[in-house]
Amino acid sequence: MKKLILLACLFVTPLHAALFEDTDARKKLQEMQLKEIELETRIVNLEAVVKSGSLNDMLNQIELMKQDVSKLRGDIETLRHLDATVEQRQKDLYQDLDGRLRKIEEKSTADSPATTNKVTETPPTPEIKAPSDQEVFDQASVLLDGLKNKEAFQAFTDFIKQFPNSALLPDAKYALANAQFNLKNYKATIGTYQKLLDQHPDFSKNPEALLGLANAQIQLALIPEAKKSLKDLIKKYPKSDVIQNAQKRLKVLESIKP
Repeated sequence: MKKLILLACLFVTPLHAALFEDTDARKKLQEMQLKEIELETRIVNLEAVVKSGSLNDMLNQIELMKQDVSKLRGDIETLRHLDATVEQRQKDLYQDLDGRLRKIEEKSTADSPATTNKVTETPPTPEIKAPSDQEVFDQASVLLDGLKNKEAFQAFTDFIKQFPNSALLPDAKYALANAQFNLKNYKATIGTYQKLLDQHPDFSKNPEALLGLANAQIQLALIPEAKKSLKDLIKKYPKSDVIQNAQKRLKVLESIKP
């Protein structure tokens, strides 16, 4: 029995393999048949396109497009060449213009160096002219005439310090003594008049200075000194305009009993 079973198995196995191989072959055959049908269909379609003339139209359009592309490429090359030419011309013009400008600048610098230096130099600061001794004296005199005695006193004091060699120095000292007298600073008045008489013996207003000196001495009750000043005035300047005033005051002082 076992032998029969073994024999059956031996016959069954090759049969199964043969059946399997036959199935694969059929599948491949069917696939090839389908491809054949597909190719035949594509051939028919191509033949229809050729017969309808569509393919020729497409070919013609493609050819025209190739011509347009070729023409466009030619135009592009022409533009590139033109652009390169224009750019080179611009560079040449710029270099030429730059060279001409440099020559002009060099020539201008060589021809007018003084003008260039003049432009760069800083203009000098205008000097402020100081007032003259006459102007300062006149300003101080206005203060004295306006009875601004304090301001006049300071103005003439400054004048004497500022212009020690001025020809108006005696006039300034005389005016200063008058301002001091108006301020009732009689002691300072006496000192100023005395300096004026000692330092400027030829001053034209010395008669008035002696009379002013005597008046300041009278204010301080310096009677002997006042008498002496008046006597000097009468003796030195007998033709002075103030001689009558000096005589009257001397007469009054002599009438005072010590």
